Amino acid sequence: MSLLSEGHHRWKVEEDSGMSNAIDKPRKTMRAQLLRDYPFSRPATALSQQAGSQDQPPLHSAVARLCIPDEVTIEVGPERVKYRVLETFLGHHSEYFRRALTGTWREASERIVVLGSDVEPCIFNLFVEWLYTQTLPTLSPDWRRIADPSNPFSVSAKMLRLKLYVFADRFVVPLLRKQLNRAIVNDYDSDCPALEEYETVTYAFHNLPPTDPLLDLIVDRYFMVWRLDLDEGEDEEAYDTLPHEFLLRFYKRVGKWRKDDLQNRHQLFNMDFCTYHEHADEQEKSECAHKTQKMKAGQIWLQRESGHGQAEFENSTP
Repeated sequence: MSLLSEGHHRWKVEEDSGMSNAIDKPRKTMRAQLLRDYPFSRPATALSQQAGSQDQPPLHSAVARLCIPDEVTIEVGPERVKYRVLETFLGHHSEYFRRALTGTWREASERIVVLGSDVEPCIFNLFVEWLYTQTLPTLSPDWRRIADPSNPFSVSAKMLRLKLYVFADRFVVPLLRKQLNRAIVNDYDSDCPALEEYETVTYAFHNLPPTDPLLDLIVDRYFMVWRLDLDEGEDEEAYDTLPHEFLLRFYKRVGKWRKDDLQNRHQLFNMDFCTYHEHADEQEKSECAHKTQKMKAGQIWLQRESGHGQAEFENSTP
């Protein structure tokens, strides 16, 4: 039974004879030595301790000097693309992989971890590159080249970065998640930050926990700089797919800003209520008694935009 299978049933412990036979002799010898040197640690954790401290990533040179079989197979995506990755680094940086490979699950005995079909190989490519360097790409072309060398323009660097952040959150890779959080926030703090595309907004709200601070960052950036003309070129169908939670947070953000504003906001607007009537013809409209009174200096003229229910704004002159 796999760690990922329904019910999470546990297999027999690794010391049982059936499981011991599945582990080759060099590996058994190595594990025994590690357990003698580090009696309170799991073998993978002990190997990390031997290569470096618990607070520091393992050293490549230390792992290489051990000359032991340390690779595990990770199968990714619906086509189950195979990766051979060093367990030492997986176990050090990811609690998910550490538990899968040192417990009594099938993954620990077979040395194979099958990730869900929704995990994309392009994102795992980025993860593996980071795993051995703990460094993120700095330029957009590098993000795309690492993710998919054969088709580097298939997805934006921003979407790749967000998907890698979701991966780090899902598979418990705290250092990677922290680095990505800083990179994304710092990008918004640049001189000319671009708003996330609606596709990216939708992915974030569908795949991150509701308490994640990046969700609030996306909402607040839209609150600060979004204008209707910025949506030119966007697929209008994207409006229908925007997450309800995103729209609700945006709506509440506007309401909170108005509540906290010391000025009486409604007095800034002068509504042309006649535009919300349905008149039979222009003559009836011109004779309407509900005409807006003269505007005061500094007020904003607000009237209905015919055809789409949107409002038009026009500043008055003193």
